[in-house]
Amino acid sequence: MSAPLRETPSQTAGPFLHIGMMPDGAAMRPLHRAAPADGVLLGGGLFDAEGAPVADALIEMMQEGGVWARCATDGAGAWSLRAARPGARPFVDLWIVARGINLGLHTRLYFPDADRSADNAMARIPVERRETLVASKGADGAYRLDIRLGGPHETVFFDA
Repeated sequence: MSAPLRETPSQTAGPFLHIGMMPDGAAMRPLHRAAPADGVLLGGGLFDAEGAPVADALIEMMQEGGVWARCATDGAGAWSLRAARPGARPFVDLWIVARGINLGLHTRLYFPDADRSADNAMARIPVERRETLVASKGADGAYRLDIRLGGPHETVFFDA
């Protein structure tokens, strides 16, 4: 009987995501660049098509004004980032990589209290699918968006 084969890097983001992109990821600490201390908290969960949490994924946020942040999901698929308060654009861009995803996924988190009427991307999305991009605002002021990679409530993803 031969010895079991050792894991090697795959063509997807895993299983070495933290080593390359989140060296401190084992502690699940968000990495922020230019995120203001008085900003707003964004968070939610990342789920697969079966509704199971996706652990060890990376979510990166880009926002107008050069605000950028990155975090790894925890064992329950939870993610959390700090963003600037909504400005002229009613959304932040999100980029997701995880095991089994060959190309990063691009989506958006729209602020629920922002005017989205002039947003061309939102206008092209069927009305019944728009809710997958709109965060809810909690009593604590934090915005929550659960991202679903598949299934009946799959999040809308954009071409890069």
